[in-house]
Amino acid sequence: MNKKALLDLINSDIASRNIITSFGTDITNITTNLQTAKPEDIVFYKVYNNGKSIDDFNKRITGRNPGLVILNHGAEAFIKNENCIFISAEKFLAVQKRLLDMMFPDKGTMKIIGVTGTNGKTTTVNLAMEISTMLGHPAISIGTIGVHDAAGTLIDDLESTTPSFVEFRKLISQYQSKYEVCFIEVSSHSLVQDRLHGLMLDGGAWTSFSQDHLDYHNSMEEYFEAKMILEKKYLKPGKSLLVPFFEKDLYKNILKNHPSAKVKIAKTLEERKYKEKPLFYHSPYNQSNVELALQLNEDLWGSDNISSIKLENIKTPLGRFSVIELDNDSMAIIDYAHTPDALLNIGKAIKEAFPGYSLTVVFGCGGNRDKTKRPLMGKAVASFADKIIVTSDNPRDEAPEDIVMDVINGISKGYEAVIDRKKAIIYALDSKRKKEIVLIAGKGHEEYQEIKGVKHAFSDFNIVQNFKNG
Repeated sequence: MNKKALLDLINSDIASRNIITSFGTDITNITTNLQTAKPEDIVFYKVYNNGKSIDDFNKRITGRNPGLVILNHGAEAFIKNENCIFISAEKFLAVQKRLLDMMFPDKGTMKIIGVTGTNGKTTTVNLAMEISTMLGHPAISIGTIGVHDAAGTLIDDLESTTPSFVEFRKLISQYQSKYEVCFIEVSSHSLVQDRLHGLMLDGGAWTSFSQDHLDYHNSMEEYFEAKMILEKKYLKPGKSLLVPFFEKDLYKNILKNHPSAKVKIAKTLEERKYKEKPLFYHSPYNQSNVELALQLNEDLWGSDNISSIKLENIKTPLGRFSVIELDNDSMAIIDYAHTPDALLNIGKAIKEAFPGYSLTVVFGCGGNRDKTKRPLMGKAVASFADKIIVTSDNPRDEAPEDIVMDVINGISKGYEAVIDRKKAIIYALDSKRKKEIVLIAGKGHEEYQEIKGVKHAFSDFNIVQNFKNG
């Protein structure tokens, strides 16, 4: 469709426009990424009347020539670029949907399952994807570690846990003919921002609930209600929100605050007659994750073949309780745990799974995020670690030394601070003793470290493997 025909299609929604050029240009793509926009692209972008927002827009559009940029009404006061049109905020998603329905249609053939929760989303959607495929129903997972199917990685970086509405709809259009179901991580941010706009879920799960993202939500109550949007707004009629057996308090709180909510507890591994559990499932939280994954699939496909699934045959996601054996009867465990609750959970799991081992923990905390959880993370680690090494995570725009100071404010026992994460990991590995576990927490699968807006190549796995190889 050329630019003129497209403008005619949405003309009634346009509040104002700047100078429009090249009316005959064919528009073939929709995106939210201004930095990669081409003449054949429509870009949806929101900009607000503050210095940073305007500066970000100007930096991202410099050197680019998008076919059209659709911005929020009000931005025309300070955005004077050509080929910019402005629509009211309340119509923003509706216009996106209308154009996506035309250019990237959703045929409704692929089932969509949403998984929310503070911790465990990535593991649950990936286990569910693996199980569905093992049952003969090809599946994909979408979330923190990208887009995957049972054969491996399809897209390795989505920039955020839950893609934008535009990007998610394009993924549905791209994969709907090959896969029967999509398991997607649904963050609290995405629920508040309506990134599933107009989509209804064939199933949903809530993995866990503890403090996180209070830089975005004003309180734990607000954070809780953001999660509840999954059940209240997006589940298809007759579907229930699944909660793990180990999260009985969460189950009770949901019904206390929303008595009419449709929620049920997933069957446990014991109820399913699993006797032998691989090491990965010795931790209560990973057991919870696989229980949700099994129940989601049972609710989708029926119970007939679920009992055929062997836990040891399910491929587990990288960076989630990933064990690397070292010399001297010692090992490293790499895990994405980056909240106080997640650290407590993995600490307890390691202590229970490896009695008689000492435990060193290397961890940090991300910059430009909820600062109140930093001392809580320090306190959590101090409750179970035999040796503590505080280091950098993704400092982003903050000074890593300041973040480390915030973390150690919660530590009431001995610790060491090694700001450089690579040096911290090597130091921990080099000083390990016989029957010692080094837990490297916070980054898991990530292959970068974000410093001052730049993502530098960095992998906890590579550092451990290089150390192991000498």
